Formats: sequence, structure tokens, C-alpha cells
Amino acid sequence: MIIEFPGTRGEIEESSAEHKYHSSLIIRYKKTSALIDFGIKYNPQLINKINDFDFILITHTHPDHYIWTLEDENRINIPVYLTRIALDYSKYKPKDYRIIKDSKEYRLKDLKVVAHKVTHSLRCPAVGYKIKGDKTLIYAPDILDFEEDKGVVFKDVDLLIADGSSLNINMVRRKDDRLYGHTRVKTIIGWCKKYNIGRLIVTHCGKQIVTMDKKELAGRLEEYTEGKINVIVAYDGYRMEL
Repeated sequence: MIIEFPGTRGEIEESSAEHKYHSSLIIRYKKTSALIDFGIKYNPQLINKINDFDFILITHTHPDHYIWTLEDENRINIPVYLTRIALDYSKYKPKDYRIIKDSKEYRLKDLKVVAHKVTHSLRCPAVGYKIKGDKTLIYAPDILDFEEDKGVVFKDVDLLIADGSSLNINMVRRKDDRLYGHTRVKTIIGWCKKYNIGRLIVTHCGKQIVTMDKKELAGRLEEYTEGKINVIVAYDGYRMEL
């Protein structure tokens, strides 16, 4: 299984050469190629090959993940999978949208895919995807927490790819006793330790990570992992084989 990050930037004003485009993920496995999320500030190299993918998965319909929230993008002809609540949130719709139900396993060509509900936005509910090929990964670029038991969600996971909106700053908000926002990378590292996930890739990077000195960032991550978790901060164009 090969993964590639066309973009790694969250919905922030700040950007850098390494974090210029909105976060998305490409997965290639056997004869299957999939894209997760396609936001307003997408990597321009994507649009020229967008219809070469077998399908697109959408985590939620904030415009940095889903261009159709603000624009009618009609150049995309491949299936776009998303939840019903996500489809109904946006103004526009993909040509070939497919409804995916949370907690149900789908076989999409060579990949097994499950959408797990996450806490993130009150108005725009999100999911994280658990994807199985020869390895199993979870992609949750915008997350405060999983709504399901993490012991179940994280079972047999080789790699977690998750929210880099905050390294250690509290971004949790509350309205009418409901929590929303983003968890900290420090907390996500704690999940990895607790549930025996040895590898973490940070994406959807926020202001703190985008503007932080690299040596300082590396030192913070080393402190949080205590040498127990392999953590990489992805950048636009980062590619690896699992």
C-alpha cells in the first residue's frame, strides 16, 4: 500500500512551501487508487488526473475538504462517497455521489472501507475512515474524538493519520453541553500509546505546526512520544509505502 499527501494544510491563513494546499490523501493498493477529500485550495496537479482515481471519499463538507460546499465542480466524473448528512449540508453536489453509512464495511475494489463518526463540528458532522488493504490505516484529519469505542476503532491499526490543527493548545469548544473542535497532537500520541499504534502521521496542519521552528517541533514530538511512537509530520507531496 502506497500513500501520498497532495496537501497537508488546515483551514488557516498561514501557509508555507511545505503546507500550501488543503489536506487530502491518495491511497494506492493493488489495482485501486483512491483520493480522500478534495477542498477549495486543492493541489493543482490533482485536477489533471482526478478522473484516473477509482473513487473519492469525503470526511466532511467543510470547504477545505469538499469543494462542492462552495463551488459546482463538474470536471469530476468518478464516484464520490460521503454520508447523507454531509451531502445535504452542501449547496452543490458531485455528478456521481454515493451515500456511505457510518460503521458499515464497504468493499470498494481492492480496499475495505469503514466510516467512523467523529466529534468535530456541530453543524457539519465528520467521519474518519478505517481502510484495509494488506495494512490497515485510519484517516481522521479533523477530529476531537471518535464517537465509537476507540478500542474497537483502533483494533489492528498499523497507521493513524490524524489532525494537526494543534500541537498542544486547547482547541476544544462547548455549546449547550456539546463539545466540538480539534484535539491536540499530544493527545493523539496518547491514543497511539494506549491502543498500541506504532506509527502516526500528522496532517491538516494548523498555525502552530506550520509556523513552528522544525527543531522545536521535533523536540516537542520526541518529548510527547517518549521514543514509543514513530511520528511524522506530513508535508505537501510526502509519499511513503506501508
